[in-house]
Amino acid sequence: MRLVHVTDTFLPKVGGAEIAIDQLIRAMTQSGDECALLAQRPQGMKTEIQTPYRLMRFANPRSSLWAGWWIKRHLRTLLEQIGTPDALIAHHAFPPGYACVKAARKLGIPCLVYPRGGDIYEVSRFRKKKHAWRKLNWALQHASAVICASAAMEELVRGILGEDGKSQRIVRIPNGVNIEELRQDALDCRLAMDANLSGPFVLALGRTIRRKGFHFLIDAWAALPSSEWKLVIAGNGRDLPTLKQMAGPLGNRVQFTGRVSGADKRWLLQHCQFMAAPSLEESFGNVALEAMACGKPVIASRASGFAEIVTDGENGLLVEIGNVSALAGALSGMMEMDRTALCAAAARTATQFAWPIIAQRYRDVIAEFRGA
Repeated sequence: MRLVHVTDTFLPKVGGAEIAIDQLIRAMTQSGDECALLAQRPQGMKTEIQTPYRLMRFANPRSSLWAGWWIKRHLRTLLEQIGTPDALIAHHAFPPGYACVKAARKLGIPCLVYPRGGDIYEVSRFRKKKHAWRKLNWALQHASAVICASAAMEELVRGILGEDGKSQRIVRIPNGVNIEELRQDALDCRLAMDANLSGPFVLALGRTIRRKGFHFLIDAWAALPSSEWKLVIAGNGRDLPTLKQMAGPLGNRVQFTGRVSGADKRWLLQHCQFMAAPSLEESFGNVALEAMACGKPVIASRASGFAEIVTDGENGLLVEIGNVSALAGALSGMMEMDRTALCAAAARTATQFAWPIIAQRYRDVIAEFRGA
């Protein structure tokens, strides 16, 4: 198939959505699909990244009022160069979804729209902009299919569409995980030489923003007795200074690595004892899959997608959102128990989400619309 993906957030900006989009397109390309990506250029990007698929950039639209038109204009330029694809896949309902559905209807091809959370959450900035929210709703209503990573996301989409959503095709397709890459050797990375990480540690990985719940994790860690164990928070974001201030009284019991990628990220995932992911809200929960790919169980909140990956007592533990006491109890229990069975179950879980499997599910949906 010839497929064109469109996104308003992409690498080298690092986040769950950006990594997932890249990994999906790589998996499709490796399976023989001819893929191209139209992606927004992050502010401050100085050099282009290398991809095994065609990548075209567009500048940040100055206003959401014209964002859909702006992306559609650049999409038209890309299609003039490569020809009409078999389908368009929009990552985020607005503005990419709106632009892609408009273009697909004119071309007579299917368009899949994948709302990734930030565009439709209750805190979405588009909910406060009537013109943007109206176009976002229109994109969800008129897409060939809406892709949702979790039951929680599907519920949110159906809530937005209301009566208009009863006839809409909504397909559940989770994100995937690159198991082979995450299991590659990482012993030559800088973190492997860090004396502060020589003992057992619990890993929290992700952007240091309030939605990730790391402030709950620090409070829970403070409630535990001092030991040789450390809490490692890997990531960067606007709340990092606040988190460091919170962790100050705990001394070296809490370590901050900043943003990690490549071998550093793999080393943390491979050498942590388990992961803690106490998010308030998650559309899916990519970090849980990454930990499980390395055979590590996960303590997660019952937030959205996490509850569809983590099975309580089987491959990890689930706690109520924002319950610091329950989180502290789960941490203590996980530290003390024999985790052998949990680790094995976590690794088995990850195999079900290998990217080639996930990519084929997209291909099957598109094939239905093409009558293949």
